[in-house]
Amino acid sequence: MSDEFTLPARAFFSCEEDGFSIVDGALMRNTLALTAIEPALKLQVGPGNVFEQRPLKLTGREGDVVSVECDGGTVVHLDFAEMLARVQRADGEFLYMGGLEDGNAGMGFMAAR
Repeated sequence: MSDEFTLPARAFFSCEEDGFSIVDGALMRNTLALTAIEPALKLQVGPGNVFEQRPLKLTGREGDVVSVECDGGTVVHLDFAEMLARVQRADGEFLYMGGLEDGNAGMGFMAAR
């Protein structure tokens, strides 16, 4: 993944068993390319990753900030302008210790306050 990631103008978001993908929706117009589309960014489910639980559904989008509800009621907020992530869960709000480009590196979280 590149540090230069920018959210595609026509972003398509996909919640999957193993992670959360962002695809450039403009690429989806070409039916021949549909089978070969690579995500612009894929955040894998794993311990200490941005997504520690399976993403279930997109719950909102305000500009470059996307909110995703996960198993267990956790909500992950992805800020593509700042390339940061924070999670809201029953025990509080937490910031991911790395940037979104490091979202699969298992860097863990720190309390937001």
